[in-house]
Amino acid sequence: MPPSASLTDVFLFNSLMETMADSIYFKDRQGRLLRVSRKMARDLGYADPAELVGKTDVDLFGQEFAQRTMLDDSRVMETDQPLIGLTESRQLASGEVNWTLTSKMPLHDAAGGVVGLLGITREINELKQAEIALQGIATHDTLAGLPNRFLMFDRLNQLLIRAERFATSFAVLFIDLDGFKRINDSRGHDVGDLLLRAVADRLSQSVRAADTVARIGGDEFVILLEALRAGGDATAVAQKIHGALEKPFALPGGAAKVTVSIGIGVYPEDGRDADVLLKAADIAMYRAKQKGAPPRPVGPSGAPDTRPG
Repeated sequence: MPPSASLTDVFLFNSLMETMADSIYFKDRQGRLLRVSRKMARDLGYADPAELVGKTDVDLFGQEFAQRTMLDDSRVMETDQPLIGLTESRQLASGEVNWTLTSKMPLHDAAGGVVGLLGITREINELKQAEIALQGIATHDTLAGLPNRFLMFDRLNQLLIRAERFATSFAVLFIDLDGFKRINDSRGHDVGDLLLRAVADRLSQSVRAADTVARIGGDEFVILLEALRAGGDATAVAQKIHGALEKPFALPGGAAKVTVSIGIGVYPEDGRDADVLLKAADIAMYRAKQKGAPPRPVGPSGAPDTRPG
């Protein structure tokens, strides 16, 4: 506290540092802690806040996190402007991520020069977890846990940007289950839901981690195959999916079998737009269904896909 501060000011300041529910800290221009609140010391595993004096973020949190905080600290002290409501995250020893909301304000001496900063940090883990959960609901199918139509279109548009920039090819597979309605109606929706989850698992296991498997509604799925070497790569994956789904599914009341109809749309041959590509794959899927799910999935033209591969 400044020499001119009254005893009342000192008492109030110390009470704040001892009882505040948020973490409070003061740093000098070199990023060394001058003082911290008891809450901050306790959260970091220290019984006495004085033990933290002189330590830096490198000492407490490691180089990676400290590099990010030092950039923000420097910005505050060099510009003499505060940073309000800065979201920060760091990984704890347990592997969990700790989310905080921090405000940093320049600290001045009697002459008005910036000699450090004041930081106030509040944990927002519950709020962040709720936000992440809401994002998951907005972008993922709650039944199968796969990306939904919204996220699928977002990834498809990102694929289009990359493919145009790097002159690469990719494919959209439109997949519809044959015989699902019969199982769903005869055995009930609970069994139908189990079947959809099992199908989602097999589809995910049939593609690479970089590819996207999405459920866009009912018994319809879309797969985005990234960075193809040739159109035949998509046909090979479609045949692999046929093989994976031919095996019976273990369900309450006995095993069940389903088949699939698959249509393929390849960029850029079948379209250079998300809606066009998806429509091409959708049309190809319906033609495949009319032909009785042929061993080689058909392309948008209705003829068997004869691309190399």
